[in-house]
Amino acid sequence: MLSLPELQARIAATLFGDVTASPATWIRADGIAPELRLAIYRNNLEEGFAKTLVGAPFAGFLREQFAGTAYRYFADVAALEWALQECLVAGDDEALDPKALQTVPPRAYPRLRFALRSAARLLDSSFPIVSIWEANEPRAAAPEIIDLAGGPEFALAHRLSGGARITRLSAGEFALLSTLARAEPLEAALDASLARDPDFDLGVALHRSFELGVFAHVSVSPGCS
Repeated sequence: MLSLPELQARIAATLFGDVTASPATWIRADGIAPELRLAIYRNNLEEGFAKTLVGAPFAGFLREQFAGTAYRYFADVAALEWALQECLVAGDDEALDPKALQTVPPRAYPRLRFALRSAARLLDSSFPIVSIWEANEPRAAAPEIIDLAGGPEFALAHRLSGGARITRLSAGEFALLSTLARAEPLEAALDASLARDPDFDLGVALHRSFELGVFAHVSVSPGCS
């Protein structure tokens, strides 16, 4: 028979992923299987950590709180910070090796579909959110006056071996990656990029995306050979 402290310790360990000493046999079913009860508690714990410690709803709160005021940019900056935190805890899928394209015939390029890595988030704002974020980083050289009318700005939050970071994107790059993130083919992503920037260079943008480790894998749409 487990003592109450022992049972509590086992439940806590199970909620944090330790399945070696499940307390299920000591939990009364009472209409719900013990394993299901533990799963419910585990889900509530994870959701609570995500929302309380990281602040998932915070951007929405700020957007509502400061709507129509001079501080409405707060919401977009909070969303940027939240994206960075998401990248820190996201799955550790490997970045796509550009050599994967060597086996794809050029005629199939328009139907390529790129999937973004779990630790990658795209953000856009009518405000200069990247400039604001950079100016408030501890490593910022000196205080900078930010023109709030200096937007829009586009950002990629992503995780590399050195940790999570924010990278500034051009309008064309953002259009490319956000279209690909919706599982649309490269042809559609290029059209979206050119609509934002007639001088957009697809080759340069793809090369930079590979350098930043944005993609997880690539496939070719059915019907392409």
